[in-house]
Amino acid sequence: MSRHGYRRWLADGWVGWLDPAAGVDPVSCLAAAQATTTRASRHARTVRVEAPGGALFVKTWGAPGGWRAGRAFRMSRGLAAAGLGAPPVVAAARRGGEGLLVTRDVGGVDVARAVAALGDARAEKRRLLRALGAEVARLHAAGFVHGDLVPPNVHATTGGFVFLDNDRTRRHPLLVRLVGRRNLVQLGRFVVPGLTLADRTRVLAAYAAGRGLSRAARRRLAWWVVGKTTRRRCTIDRIPHEVAARAGYRALMRSGGPFDPARSRA
Repeated sequence: MSRHGYRRWLADGWVGWLDPAAGVDPVSCLAAAQATTTRASRHARTVRVEAPGGALFVKTWGAPGGWRAGRAFRMSRGLAAAGLGAPPVVAAARRGGEGLLVTRDVGGVDVARAVAALGDARAEKRRLLRALGAEVARLHAAGFVHGDLVPPNVHATTGGFVFLDNDRTRRHPLLVRLVGRRNLVQLGRFVVPGLTLADRTRVLAAYAAGRGLSRAARRRLAWWVVGKTTRRRCTIDRIPHEVAARAGYRALMRSGGPFDPARSRA
């Protein structure tokens, strides 16, 4: 039995799908990942391992989160079929309530680091940010809503952008209308070196143009994003709301400013 190039895979209690052309043994990859010390997130553990054909990422979920492997498998393939960037899946499987996902390392760098690395190269930075806004618009136009569209989950590569961590990505036009704009808050709530308020506006403008929004709809979206981003930053970084209100959005999000988390770590 096959599913668009994948074959049914059963080994060591795991049941799922495998890309036979990859020439990879998922059990060996899992063993290599388990032998590596790394910090796990609340939901999963991800380890980079070397394998034939290039580096892989091995992601595992403990019970009962194993269903996420199947979601990531379906969404990654769906994104690729829609012409959007997603890591190629080598294997996806479940064992009881556990989950396993093996994907190719797509390379590149997350968009926050890509912006910071450009420094004073304004033209290149502006092109990158406009392309980013347009790509998120394409994501939503295709009916996808990413579950956690933070900068580390969007990599800028030589071929464009790649969306990572798709185990919470969903696809339905109604979801885009209801909650898609939350992706803009997830993407923009971080203080990024070299990112100005005008730069943030460029991302939003490119997104709005890609979605065909009217001028009035663009203004409403901009005010909503500013408000939600402010509240999100206050909650996560424990900034009193009244302090943020007095300082204003520009100061709140300014790199090197009074609310830059990097200052407290220095």
